[in-house]
Amino acid sequence: MRPHRHRGDADPRVGAVAGVVSAGVLAVAFGLLALGVPWFWVAFPVGYGGVLPLAVGIAKRRTAEEHRDPDDGDDDPVTAAKRAYARGDIDEMELERRLDRLLDDDATDLRGA
Repeated sequence: MRPHRHRGDADPRVGAVAGVVSAGVLAVAFGLLALGVPWFWVAFPVGYGGVLPLAVGIAKRRTAEEHRDPDDGDDDPVTAAKRAYARGDIDEMELERRLDRLLDDDATDLRGA
């Protein structure tokens, strides 16, 4: 099982994406300046105001998806039992026992309502 990451934990890949985009913005802007393009300065607001936040956001989302545990969702107990069986955490007998217990609980709840 992977260790849980906290919001404050910085992933080095996000920093790498930010560095690459920053270098790209500088290369484009100063390349345009060297070519004598009068609107070279547009590369700065577009790069740092648009491309950089977008790239960092995508990198953070992908990192969060990689570190998300698929069992952390709000699964019902039946789905959780099926996932445990699929992972090999429980055997078929345990799966049947859990499902029987859950179905008995549901039937009791319906009779009591």
